[in-house]
Amino acid sequence: MNLTERNKDYAVFVPAISSIYVKFLSHDSAYNRKVEDDRVPSCFPNGLESMNFLNKDKGLFTYKWGLYSAGHATLDIKSSDKTESHIQFRDKDNTIVVGDSGGFQVAKGVLKFPWAKFKDPGGKCD
Repeated sequence: MNLTERNKDYAVFVPAISSIYVKFLSHDSAYNRKVEDDRVPSCFPNGLESMNFLNKDKGLFTYKWGLYSAGHATLDIKSSDKTESHIQFRDKDNTIVVGDSGGFQVAKGVLKFPWAKFKDPGGKCD
């Protein structure tokens, strides 16, 4: 079912993509091992990829938009290519992922970020 086409005359809903969802879908590339078969429902024709709504060929449903927060993202690019391969290597010609600043996570102290790394000893930004 193509929800993008079905809902084309409505306001765009941008579902928030959780880090747990991304890491589970990206499990095979992140950990170099397959998710155990008994953890994936047998009715999923394409295994875990059936839950990848950004994959129009293998997802049980497709929707071209998603929202991903910096507060949930892996901030190291090399690590992100593995742990978030679902996001990094999606079909970018046919999907749109809107980035969120992660401001809520920053305000709550949840986002652990090496802020000091971005200042030189004199206190100026690099």
